[in-house]
Amino acid sequence: MRLKKLQDWTKEAWKKSDKKVDEKDELLFLFEEIGEVAEAIRIQNRLKKNKPAPDLEDEFGNVLLSLITLANRYNIDLEKGMEKTMKRVEERYIKRGRRKK
Repeated sequence: MRLKKLQDWTKEAWKKSDKKVDEKDELLFLFEEIGEVAEAIRIQNRLKKNKPAPDLEDEFGNVLLSLITLANRYNIDLEKGMEKTMKRVEERYIKRGRRKK
């Protein structure tokens, strides 16, 4: 599924939802979800014991939903943002033959 389609789905889903979240809470939810990914990885790597195995796909999905929700609030096109990032990564790290002076 393309990012644009995910952004559209997320926008429509929140319109239908009874849950109303302000900007500050959206940001806090993103941080919370990232924390849950970190904890899940710690559990998976046995750095935290006596916890059930985490569902990392679900946890990363929650981070993506939170990120998309926040991006939608600011009318950010995530595909365009990712294209810019990919170009920068290629220029800096992949095309090693060309160095910046």
